[in-house]
Amino acid sequence: MEHFLQKRKFLSAQTDILIKGCQQNELHAQEQLYKLYYAEMIKICFRYAGNAGDAGTIYNNAMLRVFKYIGQYKDEGKPGAWIKTIVVNCCIDFCRQKNNFQQSVPYTGQEEAVIRPEAFDRLSGKEVQQLIAQLPTATATVFNLFVYEGFTHKQIGGHIGISDSTSKWHVAEAKKLLKQKLETFTETELQRNAAG
Repeated sequence: MEHFLQKRKFLSAQTDILIKGCQQNELHAQEQLYKLYYAEMIKICFRYAGNAGDAGTIYNNAMLRVFKYIGQYKDEGKPGAWIKTIVVNCCIDFCRQKNNFQQSVPYTGQEEAVIRPEAFDRLSGKEVQQLIAQLPTATATVFNLFVYEGFTHKQIGGHIGISDSTSKWHVAEAKKLLKQKLETFTETELQRNAAG
């Protein structure tokens, strides 16, 4: 545990140096900061883009925005959270440009599908992402914002220009479709195991 804390402290100090370098427009510092956060942030971009090319475009746009506004970053010791906020905002911009979100879909508070946590036990994180990626694009976007980013329905509505009710409908629809996909996935897996 102590080794982990020392490593974290070292990375924090290194990041602070890179931030200062970026604030002085140092190309080397920008390159190093870009590389430092790439692995973590490209996963977020991929969640919304669905393919490597678009995910890379989103990350590049986000980092350009980071470098443009890095002078506004206050030394709060959480550059990763600040960068993540910018990355998520760029993901939202990308989704708004690519999707035509329906302004209002009536949500009648119908009973939501319940997905038991053990349903995910047989799946890797990558497989879960693949199932989410198979959802209709607008539904997947809203679901990701709700589940992964922790946005409220009101925040989602404000970001992508839909009503709270529409956001709730998309999350309910995502759960229903994911439950169906998980059941199909489980049946396929059982058949494969029986045959093998």
